Amino acid sequence: MEKSGLLEIIAAHRTGDPLDEIMAKDKDYQDALVQQQVAFDMLDELELTKEQRSVIDQAITANNHFGAVYGAAAYRFGLEDGIKVRVEMDEILKS
Repeated sequence: MEKSGLLEIIAAHRTGDPLDEIMAKDKDYQDALVQQQVAFDMLDELELTKEQRSVIDQAITANNHFGAVYGAAAYRFGLEDGIKVRVEMDEILKS
């Protein structure tokens, strides 16, 4: 997806601290954090070798990166859709 300058500026202002504040209050997100911690605790209990832990860490890191890239693209796509709807609504109201 082509990255638009204005969309990137808007996305930058709506992620990071502003998003963290919202997520801190989001029950689904908080539940997901608990589930994540439970899964990590289970991994710790397996007493894996350093090499096994490294492979699992690489897999988790790759999955997290994929999710972040996908989420950022989906956010921009949704924002573009919102802008298009707004423009179309303006055109309809002018008619």
